[in-house]
Amino acid sequence: MKKKYYLEVIRILAILMVMYNHSAAFMSFSNQSGVEYAISFLFSMVCKGAVPLFFMVSGALLLGKNESGKDLFQKRILRMILVIVIFSFLYYMKLVLKGERPFAPFSFLLSLPTDLVYLPYWFLYSYLGVLTILPILRPLAQNMSKNTFWYLIILQILLDCLKPTAWVLWGYGLCGYYNFSGLFQYVIFYPLIGYGLDQYFSETKFLTPKNIGRNLAVFVAAVLTQMMVYKDYLSVGNYQEVYLGTWLSIPVIVIFLNTKLLFQEDRLSGQAKKILGCVGGCVFGCYLLGGFIGTGGRLDVIAGTLTPVTGMLPAYIIEIIIAFLIEVAVTLVLKKLPVFRKLL
Repeated sequence: MKKKYYLEVIRILAILMVMYNHSAAFMSFSNQSGVEYAISFLFSMVCKGAVPLFFMVSGALLLGKNESGKDLFQKRILRMILVIVIFSFLYYMKLVLKGERPFAPFSFLLSLPTDLVYLPYWFLYSYLGVLTILPILRPLAQNMSKNTFWYLIILQILLDCLKPTAWVLWGYGLCGYYNFSGLFQYVIFYPLIGYGLDQYFSETKFLTPKNIGRNLAVFVAAVLTQMMVYKDYLSVGNYQEVYLGTWLSIPVIVIFLNTKLLFQEDRLSGQAKKILGCVGGCVFGCYLLGGFIGTGGRLDVIAGTLTPVTGMLPAYIIEIIIAFLIEVAVTLVLKKLPVFRKLL
């Protein structure tokens, strides 16, 4: 299958968004004002789209394939189960060595189906859910027309974006029985949309009225989200992230489309393709290493040192980039070891 380099870029952006979400800069807008507030709020809202972007990439790569149930289990589902067991155990041992958990490996194994040793690994369980329903999603995606994909996006915006916004801001709600938004969970909506946009979005120019309009829609979504978050703040007395993801589907889709427009294969040099392929191939390893190397731990000394000079937000962005480069380097080393080569 021909490599699609824009998908590698989306992977890289998504893992950086995950790292921002786990850093002290996330929701730092609660202590800022003016331009800093606006930028921090936009970052905090958009970074919640990391997991949807990962699922869209998975949909673009997997839903067009036709493989047997045996191959699906052996190549994908079994691999993901092994990743969950091995890396959850490594993080469990980290907690044991820190004295935060007793050493009880048998109890650990029994708890894996029902408990999360490390909270951000919830994504692995959700991704396992995507893999197990691929036999259902594949024929569904492959037989949907272009217009049906756009209809699906419209339904998502109406039911999961506009509906809660109308209730929170204006007290207007639809009849509760008119509700099928449960169909649009991460494991169904975003993989399908990723496949649809990969297959049917054929624009090639970035600066067009249509694309400018899509990008302006992100700012409209940000304004509506800020209104909801601020109204919630007035109600409870502190900022919460409960409404940050209400309009998430719009920035996620626009990021996907912008990246596809900007990183078309014929615009990339051979060296750029090599770098993107290498770094993009390390993203899954970076995600798994986040609990051992990433932001929110010892590396915070970087942001702590830089903050008086650059300000909080730039300091944490620099820290995130440094942590990401370290994780890429470690992943490249781990990929040379037999036990990790096929997992990462």
